[in-house]
Amino acid sequence: MTTLLIFTDLDGTLLDHHTYSFKPALAALQSLKTFSIPCIINTSKTFAELASLRKELNHQDAFIVENGSAVYIPKKTPLSIDEQLEDCGDYWRKSFGPKRDELIKLTNDKQDQYTFKRFSDMTYQELMSITGLNSTNAQLAMQREFTEPMVWTDSNLALNALRDDLAPYDVQIQKGGRFAHLMGEHCDKANAMLWLKELYEVQSDDDVITMALGDGENDIGMLSQADIPVVIRSPVHAPPEIPNRCDAWLTDAYGPEGWAQAINLQLTKQGIL
Repeated sequence: MTTLLIFTDLDGTLLDHHTYSFKPALAALQSLKTFSIPCIINTSKTFAELASLRKELNHQDAFIVENGSAVYIPKKTPLSIDEQLEDCGDYWRKSFGPKRDELIKLTNDKQDQYTFKRFSDMTYQELMSITGLNSTNAQLAMQREFTEPMVWTDSNLALNALRDDLAPYDVQIQKGGRFAHLMGEHCDKANAMLWLKELYEVQSDDDVITMALGDGENDIGMLSQADIPVVIRSPVHAPPEIPNRCDAWLTDAYGPEGWAQAINLQLTKQGIL
């Protein structure tokens, strides 16, 4: 027997890139609930953003925020946790990197050398115009704890130079669908995924296999470390290449429709559907 864990990106994956709708994935989400298969959100979004979205999705599993910066585990979870975690109300939190204020300080003097605009430099109205988010969701997106997204308008060469500048401070830059994200060196969707997988392995007598679904450059680490990597086709950019993984799936459909196809295919392969 095997225990299947689903790790999913949101924007452009479970949520449509343009409309943020997850309607095409609803039936597949319900299948996961029916068969008690954990569906772990692994996103660049903030804890504040996920509060309302998880209610809409009826999501009750653990979730990973800000590109792997922290894992939130509902206290009602059956997971057995040995290490000391932060107490955050209804959740236990495992964090992997520095707080946002440190990232802002480190880049305050870099704006003379490079062309970028951080969330902390924007109004929420500016973020609305960039993302298409409504005012409520734009304000939630700005409530970050561990990362600082930037609109990067300089060259890729300059981005790599800034990466080199920040490396001695254990800070990295990951590029997502819309933004480049400043974050701690050990903040990574893959690290957070593997940490959670270990928790499930401790309490399961079965083999635990991970299926990861994502569409962006910031999903590459997660996809490369998953047992079943699924690249969701995007309407706005080419699929990311997953190094050394010739077994990665690429969906035919875009966004949540492709997500649902991949989930249904895996459940069929396992004889569940």
